[in-house]
Amino acid sequence: MAEGRRERMRNKIRSRGIEGLPPHEVVEFLLYPFLPRKDTSPLAKTLLNEFGGVDNLFSAREEDLLRIPGMPKMAALTFPIYKELLERAKLDSVMNKNIQVNSPSQVGNYCIRLLDGCRNERVIAIFSNSLGNVLGQKIVSDGDSSGSVIDFNLVLRGALNFNAKCVVLSHNHPNGSLKPSSDDLRVTDNLKTFLENVGITLIDHIIVAEGEYVSILRDNKTMIE
Repeated sequence: MAEGRRERMRNKIRSRGIEGLPPHEVVEFLLYPFLPRKDTSPLAKTLLNEFGGVDNLFSAREEDLLRIPGMPKMAALTFPIYKELLERAKLDSVMNKNIQVNSPSQVGNYCIRLLDGCRNERVIAIFSNSLGNVLGQKIVSDGDSSGSVIDFNLVLRGALNFNAKCVVLSHNHPNGSLKPSSDDLRVTDNLKTFLENVGITLIDHIIVAEGEYVSILRDNKTMIE
């Protein structure tokens, strides 16, 4: 019976993808490799009920997933990776070699695209060469709706990996405000000094909220002394 349902699900996905599938069927399908001879529909529904939706499910920690009866260990390890892969694919798809960080409007709109739809506070470092051409970007912090902590060494490692001479830091404010906090100003000041000590320039720190952006450095925001 389970195999017959699985074949119908496969045919449904082959013919129209996952568009139109209810969330529990998507999760049911993703569980197939981890429970090859079981009906995964009940577990899929339990997971969605417990975590409140697909996005929350894939944001859950491995240890929290393992608390659900019947959750396979490999599935608990793999599910959080799905979101990371999607985020990485999104960053790759947004990547545009023609973007220049020395154009305020280009880099501002680029940051909006990178952070579009992100409901937690995320910090991205954008790396460029000495001409201002974007070489790549890296998520350096992924917090919750109230904030995130930045490891300056992650920013530096990213810059070294891309052989970058310049960095733009960008993060979103899920609360919708474009006003820099005192922490935003302090981080900008400290990171600027940190990078200057190794010959790398912090070009800007862009805040994104509700499809708009503000520049901390270019808009002459007062820095922390």
